[in-house]
Amino acid sequence: MSRLNLRIVTLAMQTICCVLLLAVSASGANLTVKSGGGGNYTTIQACATAMSPGDTCTVFAGTYNETVTVPAGSAGNYKTFNVNGSDVVMVNGFTLSSHTKLIGNCPTKQGAVITASCGFFISNPSSPRSTACVSMPNGTTDVYIRNNVMYACGSSAMIAAGYPESVSYIYVQGNTLSYACITQAQAGTSTKECDGIYLEGNHVLVEDNDVSHYTLGMYMSTSYGVFRNNTMHDQYETEAGGNSHTDWWFSEPGTPTFPVQFNVLEGNLQYMAVGPNAKGILAQDDSSGACGTACANIIERFNTSSRTGSAYNSNNGGYGWNKIKIYNNTLADIGSDSGTLQYGDADNSETTPNGSFLNQIYYFTNPNLTGLNIYGCGSNCNAGYNLYWCTGSCTSVLGHTYGVGSWLGDPGNLHVDPKFVSYISPGSLSNNSHRQAVSPAIAAGTHLTTVAAGDSGSGTSLVVSDAAYFQDGYGLSNAYSTVNGDCIAVGTASNHVCVTAVNYTTNTLTLASSISRSVGQGVYLYSKSDGMQVLTGSVPDLGAHPYGSISTSSPAPPSNLAAIVN
Repeated sequence: MSRLNLRIVTLAMQTICCVLLLAVSASGANLTVKSGGGGNYTTIQACATAMSPGDTCTVFAGTYNETVTVPAGSAGNYKTFNVNGSDVVMVNGFTLSSHTKLIGNCPTKQGAVITASCGFFISNPSSPRSTACVSMPNGTTDVYIRNNVMYACGSSAMIAAGYPESVSYIYVQGNTLSYACITQAQAGTSTKECDGIYLEGNHVLVEDNDVSHYTLGMYMSTSYGVFRNNTMHDQYETEAGGNSHTDWWFSEPGTPTFPVQFNVLEGNLQYMAVGPNAKGILAQDDSSGACGTACANIIERFNTSSRTGSAYNSNNGGYGWNKIKIYNNTLADIGSDSGTLQYGDADNSETTPNGSFLNQIYYFTNPNLTGLNIYGCGSNCNAGYNLYWCTGSCTSVLGHTYGVGSWLGDPGNLHVDPKFVSYISPGSLSNNSHRQAVSPAIAAGTHLTTVAAGDSGSGTSLVVSDAAYFQDGYGLSNAYSTVNGDCIAVGTASNHVCVTAVNYTTNTLTLASSISRSVGQGVYLYSKSDGMQVLTGSVPDLGAHPYGSISTSSPAPPSNLAAIVN
């Protein structure tokens, strides 16, 4: 071999070695924590203190009586904590800074868990309200909290951003939280629960969590948030100390500095909210009326509830909260503990302007309904094409305006049995609110909005009468999960396209491709944020569970994968 060729080969090998070194460096070091010795560290905190951005601390089985503070990583170079294989790691708590990940190995939606059986089991039963299970300081961004179990720990909440805080791009996924700030033995005593998850800021994804035994399941002062496919249950007012409200999703911003806008509550399940003030969703302002125009644009859709002691929605703070769009939910036995329901006590947005109640199912086994506004909403309300059924004695069921009208006076409303597959009892997890093939709720719905007069009739900018029914994904997709922009259909289900951006001021949807349309045509939701198709016929079904075949679109591939050199 000539010296020239040898030099070329040598340079090539050096280049390959440098690339390999860079690839290894980019992945970071994998440090180990073993409480009994034999790893790099014997405490989790020692590993957290020593690690560099891009490093991973793998924690082996053991009990670690510590609350761990994790310094920040850097953009694209996370400080990651995970559990070795199927080990169980018991720890008191974590404080997570920016660009960090806390990854357990626990299955999702386990119900109330009080003993350590998987992953990071975060618990402090000897002092259950001394500190949050997981906290984040002010300004924290880009944090993942996935597949952990939390029990008997918390401060203001189990997972908390503190107060006042501003955090962003926080992903809380697949965790099980039970007995906030109390032990199971303290439930119903003078020691009261706290909240499940408290976040204040913007761009949050809270999905696939199981939260039980709490005062407020999710206390959110957030904008651009998606709260989907969570299970919220065993919400007892007696455990919360007779609070004036116990809700699965609650917002009461105390300052316009932290607006609450553009949040989607989708596909969640609530059951067993027990007590005369136990609700589903409460969006209100504080007594100062600080919200102004800063509280607006909530989409509530495809949620299911079986038993709330009081109203499911109580969005009537009276200080703002414009455009609460409520559609395609199935709500059974609202107000189970309120005695005789009267007027706007069931699903209440009476002071909300530009709201909606569309394509809903309401089912009651309470025999004492009289003079009832099943739903109520304020000015410019878009209400109709809903179904209610009462297995007992229900009289004088009213329309959408407080205290007046009639149920059948709202367009498309039905008073008929929805023919659930089965309904065992209020709050039973065995209830199945999917519909039988003979259900009158199938193909009984309506469009959400229409093509506006200002639309050009072609192109990728579609102007609609009201864009607040739709969302564009809010930039929340990541390597673990995809938040799709809504896909819509115009006229018929076969004429569908996906939304890539929404201008709520001009009511303009930016589309992935042009779609045929004409002024006045109905615009429907075709698939929601998790990609599930919800429109299968010419018009939507009523309620949270479309009948018949549905599909889930394939998620987009991750966009942040680094090249790997073999």
